Amino acid sequence: MTTLPIKQHKHYPLIETLHARYGGEVDGLWLKAATIKGQLTDLYVTGKEGGEIVVSKTEGNYNTKELSLYLGIDFDLPLATFAKRAADPHANDNRPPPIDLWQRAKCPPLTVEYLPEVIGEFASIQADLMGADPAGLAMAALATCAAAIPDSIEIQPKEHDPSWRESARLWVALVGLPSTMKSPIINAATRPLKALDKTLYQQFAEAKAAYDDLDKDAKKSASVPRHTRLRLEDTTIEAAQEVLKDSPDGVLLLQDELSGWFGSMEKYSGGGRGSAKDRGFWLQAFNGGPYTINRVGRGASMIPNLSCSLLGGIQPEPIRAIAKEMQDDGLLQRLFPIILRAGKLGKDVPMPDVVGEYGALVDRLHVLRKPLRGGMQEVPLRFSPAAQRVWQEVAERNHDLATAWESVNVKLAAHCGKFNGMFARLCLVWHCIESKSARPASVINEDVATRVRDFLYEFLYPHAIAFYTDVVGLAERQDAVLATAGYILAKGLHRITLRDMARGDSIMRALDVTQAEAVMVQLDALGWLTPVPSLRRDSREWSVDTRVFEIYSERAEEEKERRKKTREIIRDALKVA
Repeated sequence: MTTLPIKQHKHYPLIETLHARYGGEVDGLWLKAATIKGQLTDLYVTGKEGGEIVVSKTEGNYNTKELSLYLGIDFDLPLATFAKRAADPHANDNRPPPIDLWQRAKCPPLTVEYLPEVIGEFASIQADLMGADPAGLAMAALATCAAAIPDSIEIQPKEHDPSWRESARLWVALVGLPSTMKSPIINAATRPLKALDKTLYQQFAEAKAAYDDLDKDAKKSASVPRHTRLRLEDTTIEAAQEVLKDSPDGVLLLQDELSGWFGSMEKYSGGGRGSAKDRGFWLQAFNGGPYTINRVGRGASMIPNLSCSLLGGIQPEPIRAIAKEMQDDGLLQRLFPIILRAGKLGKDVPMPDVVGEYGALVDRLHVLRKPLRGGMQEVPLRFSPAAQRVWQEVAERNHDLATAWESVNVKLAAHCGKFNGMFARLCLVWHCIESKSARPASVINEDVATRVRDFLYEFLYPHAIAFYTDVVGLAERQDAVLATAGYILAKGLHRITLRDMARGDSIMRALDVTQAEAVMVQLDALGWLTPVPSLRRDSREWSVDTRVFEIYSERAEEEKERRKKTREIIRDALKVA
């Protein structure tokens, strides 16, 4: 009988893979002192028709049948297939690679082709003059236009659900350092709306003066002048309620620093029930609709339509702290975050009069009236059949996005969950901006729906990813996720357990069992880990996708060096002490 060299034996690749997975020492076809389910075991593996993994001559605390079954569950592959893959671990592996936890998300530049022409030209040309990011100017202009469009103009997104309607109401947050010129961008975009608001005040002041000049009898038959507004700035809830009583078409809430707006909900209400009430007010302001005010000693009053668009700026550090501490009621997720690029030197050269055209647009939007059907009946906007198909495609994709992010980043998942309504609102804004008459057409065409869809997924969604991963943090426990990933790379782990978490750095050791397991689940969703199947339902062991050691080999060396330096610093400090 001829004896083959051991490495040519058909089962040797399997032994090697078992060694990589369970450790121990390879001795011929024996794998000795392997750690399987927390116990040391010697095993000898043979194959059998049908692909069942058969263990023989085992030594340790497991019987042959139990261990064979466990290995079969663990690998979930026929023996022949597994042996083939053992020689080439990545052969026929169609899994996506593990996500790079240290890579910063990229924010795409503004694509003006998707925008209404007036907005695209205003954003790009004004950006050249100012040296600002055109993305910020475009989104600030869209928020301004949304505020100018009367709330009486609505869109019905679903063909067969007349109960759900949306108005043109957008919330936009410009995120960046002081060099990104947030305030100049906001001022440039809102200048036409501020001018309209000033005109409305002058009209009110004249009407109020005329009313005050009336005698007592004349006042009984005259209407008290109402001060309709188009903007609010740095206001309290009580002051906003008074303004919104007489502003049924909505206003634009301007916040030069959104950190102050978020903070005021805690500052003036103690962070308790009053805070929740304030947040509820602003959540309703995003949705629109009637709002009842009940005050002790002053009775009840009604705001016919509590509606606010929102435009503000914020720096990364404050919003990171706010996002970490705030309750997840969806207030933050209603904002479109735009990550601004650093400002540059502006130009002082002749340019087309895009500012005048943009100002005329805002004026026209303010006086738009509801669309008519058949030239007689006022109706909500509807999608054309082709645009309705785009809507359905968007709704399905939004559901997939929200579901996919839930296990990794709940805040981003909640933001994606708002995309249906946001898409409808953006379509309304696009349609009204591109309308040339006093009443927009009652049907939104496929071109508008397609451009809004592309703008949502190719521009707004990447900015949201950058905001919720780079600014807020990729995972709910970002520091623990990164610490665990770094520990895996530094230690070269092929398996990791909850016990390993207790051996990690201070961040990992501070986690309780539930928190540690949640981190593992997130790393699973990010492609780093796979739960190890077990006969026991309480198994808490995960296998590492070994591709992380190839993809992040440089990071692994950096992590080893970082940990080495940390130990040296601590050791030297203790010596001095």
